Amino acid sequence: MKKTSILVIMTKGFINIFLILIPLMVLTSHVWPSAVMANGHKGNESHFKQYENGKGNFDLNDRKRRRLKKEDEGNELTGLTTAWLLAAANLTIFFSLLLKGANRYLPLKPETKNAVKRLNQFQKKHLMRFHYLLNPLALCVALLHFLLSCCHKTALPEWGLFVVTLMVFLGLMLKYKGTPRWMRKFVYRLHKASITFSIMIILLVVGHLMVE
Repeated sequence: MKKTSILVIMTKGFINIFLILIPLMVLTSHVWPSAVMANGHKGNESHFKQYENGKGNFDLNDRKRRRLKKEDEGNELTGLTTAWLLAAANLTIFFSLLLKGANRYLPLKPETKNAVKRLNQFQKKHLMRFHYLLNPLALCVALLHFLLSCCHKTALPEWGLFVVTLMVFLGLMLKYKGTPRWMRKFVYRLHKASITFSIMIILLVVGHLMVE
């Protein structure tokens, strides 16, 4: 009797345990995969967001690089255009200084000196028109180049631009006689001085080499 009652009690106890465990197992079997899937979904969302953020940052950086590259190309184009215009505009000045230096410092015969002098007059007669035309144009492109550029390494290019501007305005004042008579000789000497031209070239070349 006692054994039977013990068995009945144990059977009821196991049944009660199973009745508790089965709903828990069923609940767990539904909730756990959902939780895992949710966590996985959240993880995927997190990875996706990270991927999208990284992709967005990459696209933003790529756009910045392309914009900077485009700006650099624009700066390079205006800079090279200015350099070629200045070279073409002042080619006659270079020839004049070279021929005058040859006449002054080389032991040439009087006939040769006269020929060099005539050659200098001939080239100035035909090339000075480009000097008056291309220098103001070069100044305009140089100002555009200055506005497109940004450099904190050195101020030498800015000083070079200042000398270019000064030279161009002095040349225009001499060309169109925009100076008072008492200043004309001083302006002429300042504009024609080889030291002024040399300072302009040195400032521009050394300044841009330091920028590079």
